[in-house]
Amino acid sequence: MKKLSEEEFRAYSLSGNLFSLIIRVGTPLAVFALFNCLFSLLDTIMSSHLGKIDVSTVAYMSQLRMILSAMGSGLITGSMILINRAYGAGDSEKANMLMNTLIRLILLLSAIFLLLIPSAPMILRLIRTPEEFIAEGTAYFRIIVVATILNFINLIYINVEKARGNTKAIMVLNIMTMIIKLGLSALFIYGLGKGISFIALATLITYFLFALYALPHLFDKTSIFCIKPTLVFRGRKGYAKNLVNISYPVAVEDSAFSLGKVVVNSMAAQYGAEMVGALGISNNISGIASNFENGFSDASSSIISQNYGAKRYDRAVKAYLTNIAVTFIASLLAMTILYSLDDILIRIFATSRTGLDQPFMAMIKRVFIYDSLSCFGIAFNGAGMDFLLGLGKTKITLFLNFLKIFVLRIPVLFILQHFIDDGATALGVMMMISNCGGAIPTTLICVSVARKLKAQQVQSSP
Repeated sequence: MKKLSEEEFRAYSLSGNLFSLIIRVGTPLAVFALFNCLFSLLDTIMSSHLGKIDVSTVAYMSQLRMILSAMGSGLITGSMILINRAYGAGDSEKANMLMNTLIRLILLLSAIFLLLIPSAPMILRLIRTPEEFIAEGTAYFRIIVVATILNFINLIYINVEKARGNTKAIMVLNIMTMIIKLGLSALFIYGLGKGISFIALATLITYFLFALYALPHLFDKTSIFCIKPTLVFRGRKGYAKNLVNISYPVAVEDSAFSLGKVVVNSMAAQYGAEMVGALGISNNISGIASNFENGFSDASSSIISQNYGAKRYDRAVKAYLTNIAVTFIASLLAMTILYSLDDILIRIFATSRTGLDQPFMAMIKRVFIYDSLSCFGIAFNGAGMDFLLGLGKTKITLFLNFLKIFVLRIPVLFILQHFIDDGATALGVMMMISNCGGAIPTTLICVSVARKLKAQQVQSSP
């Protein structure tokens, strides 16, 4: 199917077949998510080649990176809800003004992040990072902070292309940059014998190249989403406040989710530093399936926002129901393939320069047995969260994620540690309970919201 203009896609979003629409927009995102996981796995394999402490340090530092990234990505995701509403309603002037207000807020956040770099060791000790991780991880953390700032540009571009329905461009561009990133990592580790800080450097270089491509497109004067320097610092009264109000729950939610993972990693470290690596590897393998299905789910949020902005409330509900069907089918397909490859993947991760570590392999396997069952709960939860997100109900999604992390994950692991001696089993069961259990309240709330929207549609009909 040919690439649609911004106006053509808006019409398609508001009136086209929802199943084909979600498949069209979601398939490139799902394929990208799949490749992203596969490349992430290869990245972790390279870390594993350096040793158990190295791979565990990368797993730990990755969660800290996600906390920082979540602040910007949450601001971008939340802002795009209002931008998509204006786009769906046909108000191009408002959409453009909101876009430039978002750029101003991202520049301010980036300036704050730069101040963290000199005090990296103090920050790591403040959050009780294991000392063996600090020695290896300080340089890694500093480089990742800069990479995170660059990636904000890329995330804005990705969200703009998603709003246009041009997700194929996102897929192709991301796969190309991932190949470059892996090539650089392989060169640094296998060719030059460098450490994990050079894995972070490879990420920084890749994000920089991506940003070089993205910026000219974001300055395209023919686009509704064009960045205009004259508007970035001028703004319109109340716009920045509106963006922050709808975005801060998403940013807090994503940061809290990553912080929760840091807490879980700290609790897992009680069983030994290698247990953090085993949990991270299991999450990465299971993430192949969950991220693939979430690619389709992610496609629905902008579609729901646009239809909500156009007062097509019944269609927004139908998009949610269609998304459930699509993501469930995707999860079945992904899990079938994953279970046929799990032993091969785990064996690769448990192999380092010194050869296969059988106890480490068994440890990963015990976590994965339960962790992988989370996939189906993640499908229902993801569809519901994107439905609520598309409607701008970010405070509800914040509540649901807090429930998942601080009720169904951390306390559950604390209890399991007192009844299950094997740390790997306790961690796997904890992941299964939190991911599957979290889908229940999400679905119940979505059903209630959908009923209210349908009633609202009836009332607004002539």
